[in-house]
Amino acid sequence: MKTLSRLVSKTLVPVLVLFIATAVQAQVDSTNPELSVNLHYYDDNNTLQYLVPDIKIKEKGRFQPLQGQAVEIYLDSNQPANLVARLTTDENGKSKTVIPPALQAAWNAETTHTFIVVLKTAPGGRDETNEFPVTKARISIDTVNDAGTRSVIVLVQKPVDGQWKPAADVDVKVGIKRLGGNLPVSSDEESYTTDSTGQISAEFKRDSLPADTHGNIILVARVEDNDQFGNLSVQKTVPWGKLYHHTTEFGKRTLWATRSHTPVWLMVMAYAIIAAVWGVIFYLVGQLVKIKKMGRQASSESSHAS
Repeated sequence: MKTLSRLVSKTLVPVLVLFIATAVQAQVDSTNPELSVNLHYYDDNNTLQYLVPDIKIKEKGRFQPLQGQAVEIYLDSNQPANLVARLTTDENGKSKTVIPPALQAAWNAETTHTFIVVLKTAPGGRDETNEFPVTKARISIDTVNDAGTRSVIVLVQKPVDGQWKPAADVDVKVGIKRLGGNLPVSSDEESYTTDSTGQISAEFKRDSLPADTHGNIILVARVEDNDQFGNLSVQKTVPWGKLYHHTTEFGKRTLWATRSHTPVWLMVMAYAIIAAVWGVIFYLVGQLVKIKKMGRQASSESSHAS
């Protein structure tokens, strides 16, 4: 009996402890769920700056977009005068805003800023605050054609002591703008790292790309999710594409044209087959009629003979 009691205590007690711990952890997770808060800074062509908050919540072991979350974004301090925007996340847990004109003076006064993201009444009933420092930077793109070898030169700079200085060790992607995304200018590699001069050089190896009506294509240089500079992008139009003149065969006799433009040989073949089929049918009908007449004639002769 004592052996049975010891066995039960050794197996039942750990199970109960594990069950209680799981229940307590589930209760904690339900009242204080884990959140993922990010703020993406974008600068397009060194002229348009905008912000995209990205809010996610951990559910069933995975981070899912948090829809309908109220978000406030401040510049440098969460004071009412420094409010950038009040937003509500969409079904992807994101939203978008630009820096308002009222804060342009403060934005231009410094080279480094801190954006403060406040989640109002986040899951769990609390307000959550996160800070995201951003340093201004600029990106430029140029092209070189050396003895028939075309290259794309990208320069990334950052402000130092009131002057623009090269930004080294920055990953840059160089591509060609297409309908489905950006096609890398080279098939060898997609990303390049700036050197001590803040530059990268990417050889253009995409010949005979379809271009617009003037033979132009659009080059795109991007810095994506850099810890210091955020997302930078710049574009340049160059006449490096190939202009294709589309010729149509509409109205000509082809296999895929309408019935009135069917090839003559195909029409002759089709009508010959139809005529042959119907000829056989008429021949068989004629033979049946002839057999029927011969039968009647034989029947009448036999009746006369009798």
